[in-house]
Amino acid sequence: MITARLVGDNVVLAWLRDAPDAIASGIARAITRLGIELQRRIQEDELSGQILAARSGSLRSSIDLQIDEGSGAISATVFSDNEYAHVHEYGLAGTVNVRAYLRRITEAFGRPIAEETINVRAYRRRMELPQRSFLRSALEDMDPAIRDEVETALREALT
Repeated sequence: MITARLVGDNVVLAWLRDAPDAIASGIARAITRLGIELQRRIQEDELSGQILAARSGSLRSSIDLQIDEGSGAISATVFSDNEYAHVHEYGLAGTVNVRAYLRRITEAFGRPIAEETINVRAYRRRMELPQRSFLRSALEDMDPAIRDEVETALREALT
């Protein structure tokens, strides 16, 4: 007759009960770190000359990070609510409406004149802007780091 006895079963059961919380906590920290790094990379690298050169800085300052935790899912979303972000990210081939505006002129028909302010009526303009992805390209560049960070967080949580 063979008899077996399990020693330390309480420790194993406690570890199994705590594992989901440890995994979720570790993954949440990793996703938060990765989201912050992605936001930094977009602002400091992609929008500071690598893809787009900053003029006013409004696009760069509009890059925001949102961390969502709930119902078994953790996500980091880096986005921009700037009106030009979509056009730069995906390009534009179409017609846009230009509002009426005032324009100062100092030259007419190639000859200098006294400065004058004129009214320019609203008009439609055909535009072809190339795609200059700064969000998707930064995410693609970080893909290996994201995989490594998540694997490391899982490994640490399970040990």
